[in-house]
Amino acid sequence: MDGETAGCAVFAETVVFLSYFKDLQDPRQQGKVAYPLDEILLLCLLAVLAGAETFVDIALFGSKKLGLLRRFRPFAQGTPATITSVISLPYSTPNSSSTASSPGSRR
Repeated sequence: MDGETAGCAVFAETVVFLSYFKDLQDPRQQGKVAYPLDEILLLCLLAVLAGAETFVDIALFGSKKLGLLRRFRPFAQGTPATITSVISLPYSTPNSSSTASSPGSRR
C-alpha cells in the first residue's frame, strides 16, 4: 500500500469516527464554547492513539500537530492550551452534591 492510499484510508476512518458522534448533544453553554465538540473528540482520539496519557500530553499533541488536525476539521481557534478547561466531567457540575459518595467511599 503506497503512502497516498494509506493516507486516504486514515482520513476515511477518521471521518467515520466523527460520524458516530454527530448526534451527540454538546451540554456546554453555547455562548462559552470556543472549541467545537467534534474537534475536541478528534484531538483526544488522535493524541491517545499517538501515546498521550494525560490531559497535558493531549494539549501538547494539539499544539504540535495542528496542521495534521486541520486536515480533518477547521480548528479555527487552534487547539486549547489546557484540555481540562474544555472538558466538563459529569460529576463536577454545580448541581453535584459534595456529600455524594462514590462506589468506593465510606459515609
